[in-house]
Amino acid sequence: MHEWALAESVVEAVVSALGARDLASLRSVVVVIGELQAIEREIFDFALETLARDRPLPAVTFVIRTEPARFACTSCGTEWDLSKTDNLDDEARESMHFLPEAGHAFIRCPSCGSPDYRVTAGRGVYIESIGVGEASAQNPPSVAS
Repeated sequence: MHEWALAESVVEAVVSALGARDLASLRSVVVVIGELQAIEREIFDFALETLARDRPLPAVTFVIRTEPARFACTSCGTEWDLSKTDNLDDEARESMHFLPEAGHAFIRCPSCGSPDYRVTAGRGVYIESIGVGEASAQNPPSVAS
């Protein structure tokens, strides 16, 4: 159930970022989820909606964007994404979900075969932007993809 904890962190970060502003002025929040984060989107979306309604953040729309995973080989400098990694089955993805460093056991540079690489994008959850406007009548929050 880490989706609820992540959603709660997003809502708390948004409220904190708003500071002294009226919470009703919040219009949109763009949340980026890294492809390697392995989040159950339905649970995360439901948690955001519920927590926003309970807070209350009456007119917020959460826009969720997935950031593709990108890698850079430290041996040869090649950059690639997961589409160039063909040996990731469900078991490998599950291992990487709980221990991201396990990826080095499954992912190799497509050019030189080295397991020595950096993850340059597609990991974690972060708020990309927060949109505010004039406070208006209460509308239920919604989640968009």
